[in-house]
Amino acid sequence: MVMIIDSEIWQPPQWFYAFLVCSCGAAICGRFHFIYKRSRMTSPNLESSVNSFMNLPSSFLTFQRSFLSAYFLASVAEGLQAVYGEFLYRQYGFAREDMALLFASGYLASLFFGTFLGCLSDFIGRKKACIMFCVLHIIGSLAMQFNKYYSIWMGTVSLAIASSLFSCTFETWMAAEHEKLGFRQEWLSDTFWTMSFGGAASSLGSSALANTLVNWKTDHGMTLPLVAATIVAVICAILIVKRWGENMTTFKVKIPTTVLLSTHLMADKRILLLAWAQVCLDFAVSIFWFLWTPTIVADGREVNISMIYPCLMGSTMLGSLAVSWLLCGPHFMRPEAYLTTAFVTASFCLAVPAYDYQEVGVLVALFCLFNACVGIISPSLARLRSMVATIIIWRTAQF
Repeated sequence: MVMIIDSEIWQPPQWFYAFLVCSCGAAICGRFHFIYKRSRMTSPNLESSVNSFMNLPSSFLTFQRSFLSAYFLASVAEGLQAVYGEFLYRQYGFAREDMALLFASGYLASLFFGTFLGCLSDFIGRKKACIMFCVLHIIGSLAMQFNKYYSIWMGTVSLAIASSLFSCTFETWMAAEHEKLGFRQEWLSDTFWTMSFGGAASSLGSSALANTLVNWKTDHGMTLPLVAATIVAVICAILIVKRWGENMTTFKVKIPTTVLLSTHLMADKRILLLAWAQVCLDFAVSIFWFLWTPTIVADGREVNISMIYPCLMGSTMLGSLAVSWLLCGPHFMRPEAYLTTAFVTASFCLAVPAYDYQEVGVLVALFCLFNACVGIISPSLARLRSMVATIIIWRTAQF
């Protein structure tokens, strides 16, 4: 007698996708309704109120669209090169030791060069640094097309440095240009939450595009996402060259002044706390993306991972939309008022699976809540960074 046991592959329920879509849609519609209602209160004329868009000038909206179009393209390029990195190494036949060396080379390059790239971009020009991101992305994606170890190594290092540039230069260019053009500081919040929302949407879209390209042509399927990333990076570079203005640090650097300024800034507890909060967030997010899949499929559980990833990205988008209401809604809240709660909630979401075995549904719920907290924390810390940057500029002027 043969006993057949049917093994069911777990995937999120359909109602959860509907919940994420409806929640994001309701938040967006509610946000635009609030904008429209407020603009009508300040401008009774219908045409004037629609054009004013919450009293934001057209020059700011043009600047915001110019930045976000390039930023979202850069996010798509980043997502395309990250989806099938390890699978590409396996397709090329590299041993685990070789793959470990390649990953280590990328992390070391980020650690070494990323430490100085942010400061360097302030003096060579932040626009040039963003263009350099595109150039490194193109070089890295093209180098990964060849099944040679040194070519793959060069591509890995180039893409790692490009990722370091992406994490700092785009945001600093936007904040500096925002200040340079004389826009109001509170308008930065609208740009920051849009960056977080669009970044998660870009990651989701790039994953879908990469999967489509891999399944479209199996012979060279693993390299097609890198080809698409090259094309996207070229378009991004063209947009930056044609639409962006240059901004850089204009004051002369003197070693005594720099040392004195650094000492003065390091004594500011707010700056140290902000830096520590950003480090903790980046560390937690990195560990999460390394371990979320092994944690869910532990003990041989059969799970449809491809159906869970959209839930995680949708949760991040929902968290970003929550920030739009917290920072730009009718009841304004300072980031300091809710960041502690968001950090504690995110810590709880990671502590539960770390110390106690949970069912798949519970794990997915906790991971979605964690990503929602990340969607809240990231733009909020960015807003605080822009406020600290204003303090730094003022203090630099004093020296």
